[in-house]
Amino acid sequence: MNLRIYFLGTGTAVPIKRGLPCIVLKVDSDLYVFDVGEGCQYRIMKAGLGIIKIKAIFITHMHGDHYLGLFGLFQSMHLLNKNTPLTIVGPNELLDLINYLMDKKLVRIGYPLNISSIRVGEVYSDNKLLVRAYPVEHSIPSYGYDVYVGKKYHIVYTGDTRPIDKVVEVSNNADLLIHEATFTSVDREEAVKQEHSTAADAAKIAGEANVKSLVLTHISPRYSNDEVFLDAYRYFKNTIVAEDYMIIYF
Repeated sequence: MNLRIYFLGTGTAVPIKRGLPCIVLKVDSDLYVFDVGEGCQYRIMKAGLGIIKIKAIFITHMHGDHYLGLFGLFQSMHLLNKNTPLTIVGPNELLDLINYLMDKKLVRIGYPLNISSIRVGEVYSDNKLLVRAYPVEHSIPSYGYDVYVGKKYHIVYTGDTRPIDKVVEVSNNADLLIHEATFTSVDREEAVKQEHSTAADAAKIAGEANVKSLVLTHISPRYSNDEVFLDAYRYFKNTIVAEDYMIIYF
C-alpha cells in the first residue's frame, strides 16, 4: 500500500506566506482531504492530484480557514464530471449549510454525496483507511482525526487545539503526529488566550506520546521556519516544519 501525505496549506487564517489549511493523504490512487481552506482546489490540482479522485473530506471545525474551500471543490468536481461518491465529515453547522445550499440550488453536485456528522469514535472506513475523531480544545467545538492506513501506518492530525493530554493518548506510538503550531514560546500568552499551541507544546506532546515523527503546521506568518523549528527541537528532535507543497513518503 502506497502512502503519500501532501501538505498543501500550512498557514493560519490570512494567507500571507502560506496557504490556508489543507492536507491530502494519497493512498494508492485515492485521495482523502483533511481541512479545506480557501484555494485548496487550486493547490490540489497544482500538486498534480486529480480532485475527482477525492473519496472523503474531513473538517475539524467551523473556522473559515478550515472549511471555506469546500464549495469551490464542489463546483470543480462537478465541472470535471466526477461520478464517484464523496463523503463529507464535519460539524453539524457545516452539514446544515451544505444542505441549505443544495436545497436552494446554489451549489451544483452531480455525484453521490454522503454527509456525516462528526462525532467521537469511528467516522469513516473503507478498504484502505479507518478514521476516528477525537475531541480537542479550541475556541469553538473542534475535533482532531486519528487515521489508520491499512494495518501499516498510524497518522494523527490535531486541527486547532491548545496542548492537551488527549492528543498524547490518541497519538501514542504513532508513525506521524501532525500538530498545529500557530505560535512559538515567545508568544505563549497569546497562544493560551487564543487556545492554540506553540511549537514547543507540540514537541513536548510528541515526546510524551513517543511518536516516530512530528510535523508542525498551521504556522503564523510572523515566524520564520527556523524560529518554529528551534522552539520545538529542544524537546523533540525528529521534528519537521511543514511548508506548502511538502510531501512525506511512506
